[in-house]
Amino acid sequence: MSENNNNLAKKLTFWHVWALGVGAVVGDGIFVMVGNGAEAAGPAAVLSYLVAGLLLMCVCMVCCELAVGMPVAGSLHAWSKRMLGPAFGTVAALCNATMNTVFLGSVGLATGRISNYFFMWVDDPGLSSLIWSVLLLTIVLLVAMSGGEVTGKTQLGLIVVLVGIMVAFAVLGIASGKIQRENYEPFAPFGAPGIIACIGMAVYSYMGPMSLLTTSEEIKDIRNLPKAMFWAFVTILVIYTIAIAVALGLVDYKTYGQIASPFTQAAEFAFGGAAGFAINFGAWIAAVTCLVGEIFTVSRLLFGMGREGVVPEGFTKLNKRQVPYRGLLLAYIVGIILIFVEFFGVFPNFYVMLANVASGLGATTMLLSVISTVQYQRKFPEEYRSLAWHMPAKGLVVVLALIGLAIIFYALFAADLLLFAFYIGTLAVLCLFHHFYSKPNSAKITQRKQEEDA
Repeated sequence: MSENNNNLAKKLTFWHVWALGVGAVVGDGIFVMVGNGAEAAGPAAVLSYLVAGLLLMCVCMVCCELAVGMPVAGSLHAWSKRMLGPAFGTVAALCNATMNTVFLGSVGLATGRISNYFFMWVDDPGLSSLIWSVLLLTIVLLVAMSGGEVTGKTQLGLIVVLVGIMVAFAVLGIASGKIQRENYEPFAPFGAPGIIACIGMAVYSYMGPMSLLTTSEEIKDIRNLPKAMFWAFVTILVIYTIAIAVALGLVDYKTYGQIASPFTQAAEFAFGGAAGFAINFGAWIAAVTCLVGEIFTVSRLLFGMGREGVVPEGFTKLNKRQVPYRGLLLAYIVGIILIFVEFFGVFPNFYVMLANVASGLGATTMLLSVISTVQYQRKFPEEYRSLAWHMPAKGLVVVLALIGLAIIFYALFAADLLLFAFYIGTLAVLCLFHHFYSKPNSAKITQRKQEEDA
């Protein structure tokens, strides 16, 4: 491995970043959890998914101002540190890194289960999915080790295929003449509570594009970041909203909670087994591309934080392709451990709780980032005015972003005080890490750099 030169290569184009954004949508959240959402909201699940996506789009778009003004790898840390203070910076970045690492485990498991549809290594489906999960996460690690440009190109190729599959499903589903109006009636059988509950499930799917903000140091033209974020969300929302509406129209939503993928059943109903195979391949691509975005995000955050001593400085080491490989390895190892913990059932219901807490941590990062973008405009007005890009109708977008985050926290924790206590405990641990490690170590790094400059 080469010595660290403290710089990441600027090789990402608009299309690379767009692909990372589209792929960051949590695959199992769309392809599997839509069934659970339909159980909660009925056909109105399509509205819940659309609203969840729009609200999280507001969060991510308003934060693009921070990325344009301060394009650094440890973005989520650097912004909150500068605007709110060091402790907030540490907590914001570690919350996001923790969320993505946990999702490596959960999405890795989902990818393994989807892969069983194509080929089973052994007769035991659980063991076969475990083998698939470990194998695919290892392949994703090797791709990420190859550099940001290779990662972006790989992601772009997979996303083009995924978009093609989902567009074909939507168009052919509508043209099939098998969509039944009665499948949409009543549209909201469980009323507003059901719609809100489904929004809570849907936000899990749309939290991933926040990872685009960590690419800012590697983008050739930083003005492409907000453009890529916007068009990634447009792509996501148009394709998945129409696809969900088609799936709900083809098959009665009451059957969806009983199957692995609502899209697969709908495709098989309308077009036969070959269509189900194609949709499962799309689900597989969605899950794999999500893994790519998650492991990429963790490594870049740790790299940026390592430069300031917030985490061990070893995370700033780069390989020959200018990739912060140690962060990739850490995320990979923890992801593999989580996969095995779930496989062996060491802690019953632990994984569900962990995934929900991780979603809460991701929402915490988003909240701190939204507050930071407001503070950016207030604390540094001249710098803010000179930005190459500003969020149109920013005041309205900030309000919508905060509403979205309030819904997320309510949906995650209102009905489970134990889960909320676990979330608060995790935040406390991160605060202790800052106090006893990040704060003193960062001071040492700062002092050392000042002495070297002198």
